[in-house]
Amino acid sequence: MLNLSFQQILIFDVIFALVVFVIYRLAIRYQFFKNTIIIIYWVAMIIYLVWRLFFTMPHDNIVNLIAGILLYVAEIGGFFLSTVFYLLFAKKHKRPVKTLAEFEDGKYPTVNVFIATYNEDEMILSRIITAAKNMTYPGVHKVYVLDDGHRDEIKALSEKLGVNYVSRDNNDHAKAGNLNNGLDVTDGELIVTMDADMVPRSDFLLRTIGYFADKKVGFIQSPQTFFNNDPYQFNLFSEGLIANDQDFFMQSIEAQKDAYNATMYVGSNAVFRREALEDIGGFSTGVITEDMATGMLVQAKGWKTAFVNENLASGLAPETFGDLITQRDRWARGNIQVARKWNPLFTKGLTFMQRVIYMDGIHYWVSGIYKMIYLFAPIVFLLFGVYSLRASLAGIMLFWFPAFISSQLAFNTVSEGRQTIMLTNVYETVMAPYMSFAVVREALFLSKNKFAVTRKGVNTDETYYNWRLAMPVLVILALSILALIKGILIMLGIVPFKEPVNAVYINVFWLCYNISALALAAFMPFERPRFRKAERFPDNKNVEVFSLDGQKLGTGNLNDWNEIGAAMTLNKDIAPNFEEVVSNGIRVLISIEGHTIEGTVSRNKVKDGQVDMAISYVNLSEENYSYIISQTYALASTIYKPVRYNNSISVIFLSLIRNHFKVFQKPKKG
Repeated sequence: MLNLSFQQILIFDVIFALVVFVIYRLAIRYQFFKNTIIIIYWVAMIIYLVWRLFFTMPHDNIVNLIAGILLYVAEIGGFFLSTVFYLLFAKKHKRPVKTLAEFEDGKYPTVNVFIATYNEDEMILSRIITAAKNMTYPGVHKVYVLDDGHRDEIKALSEKLGVNYVSRDNNDHAKAGNLNNGLDVTDGELIVTMDADMVPRSDFLLRTIGYFADKKVGFIQSPQTFFNNDPYQFNLFSEGLIANDQDFFMQSIEAQKDAYNATMYVGSNAVFRREALEDIGGFSTGVITEDMATGMLVQAKGWKTAFVNENLASGLAPETFGDLITQRDRWARGNIQVARKWNPLFTKGLTFMQRVIYMDGIHYWVSGIYKMIYLFAPIVFLLFGVYSLRASLAGIMLFWFPAFISSQLAFNTVSEGRQTIMLTNVYETVMAPYMSFAVVREALFLSKNKFAVTRKGVNTDETYYNWRLAMPVLVILALSILALIKGILIMLGIVPFKEPVNAVYINVFWLCYNISALALAAFMPFERPRFRKAERFPDNKNVEVFSLDGQKLGTGNLNDWNEIGAAMTLNKDIAPNFEEVVSNGIRVLISIEGHTIEGTVSRNKVKDGQVDMAISYVNLSEENYSYIISQTYALASTIYKPVRYNNSISVIFLSLIRNHFKVFQKPKKG
């Protein structure tokens, strides 16, 4: 080992870690040091992989050799993924903002807004239709509800809200076919595509249409954001602690892809030039991820694309672990289908970097298989004596440790706090069994080419553990714990083991790393109640409360509200007879910014002269409904304030311990 003693290797590791950490701290502020830490990672990783290939591959028997090759392939695959990832972040990209002022002649393009729906309920559709209809735009924009559910009630809703309803005789090609049918019956110059659960902000068109003053722009994409908690946030009791697991891709990776005209179309929150869609024959069909294929083919035709990194529309993330798995299964299979039908390596018109980026996106879905190899390698070694690598502890510390520590810090540097490598490890571990199964099944043509719609708007008062979905993770976790116990017993000399104890140390550490993610993954199928029918939005607007006969009962501030109800705190100047006049079930009027809304009191607690009160709306007018939507779901992006998250694994564990065994609160209405 280069004639170094173990003590010298430890000294080297400490010095290396200190130097890299200093560079990491500098990289937070300076791009030069950010690139420096990326280069250090690449060099350390290449040295490690060379050492792995020539000095650690097991050759004593065929089983060990196969295990060693599988692990090495997983490491090489992971290195390729990280290489493209860091190439994207080698230079910070920020697109200049374009506004409607770009149209100097004041002639704004006509816009058609497509709301594609299949089985979403009226409450969800009412939000997006109202918000889409009321978007601010000096030009002409028309809203079209494209209903593949062929529902009379949705047709009636569209007519009531004053937008166009479109259905068709069949459901050919699922969502892509639905959008293409919309193209056939409309004539707008620009097409906005919105998933039914998304809600555009009032300034969506103001912040996006300006880019189309450049006649070569084919489409723009803005990030998908979410106003509810996804299963990671909710099932792990981490609301407010970690971001939605899609946020990093949507708001960071997509922005960096934009530097290479390779922003991926994600199916919603996008605006297309009709001419660009006609250039490729409409939205792509024949795959279940028509969005990715459509965007790639538009770029292959030479059209410019742009990523507008602003929160311009928010929607519903999957609300149960099962729905999350369904969604990611569809994405994984769809990417394999795209690779089969329009392989980016051979798609004419793509630039070199576009090919690399799209292939990397497809390759990402194979990483579930890599993660499964990482999870099983230490298990099969300690339980069955199957080697994946033959290395001394000194070799691991000299070659693996620098690559490991630099990878941790490099990722945390480029993610700028939006995500950590430990949190990424949890996401990958949670998805690995299901993602790898989906990819293998699709690769072997065992999947049905079926578009599965992700359920949205789930609310329930049930608490249950989804044992069927949990089983793969529980089995791997149980095997990991069993292997860890055996490893500890080997180190204590209680259980004999034919292999060197140094190898046991390495695999025990490996298991501890895996178990930390598997333990959180085991909580993911634990579904706790989602009582509310709609998410509540915090606010502090002034509010006045009146009885139905006009008596002023108090003033205060909103706490939160939605289209169903509102919660508020009234100040100490409440009417002297407040408790006599107002009780649960009593009708009251509340006034907010000149809007008078009738409601039934559902909560009314008086303490120290202040009142904690909640109401459920009654006879909500269309005008008041539009006002509430504009102040909650559709709040202008210039007013909306993004949330910053901790994203710490230790904080998640603490939250789980603190909350998991608490008695669940009683259901709240609205």
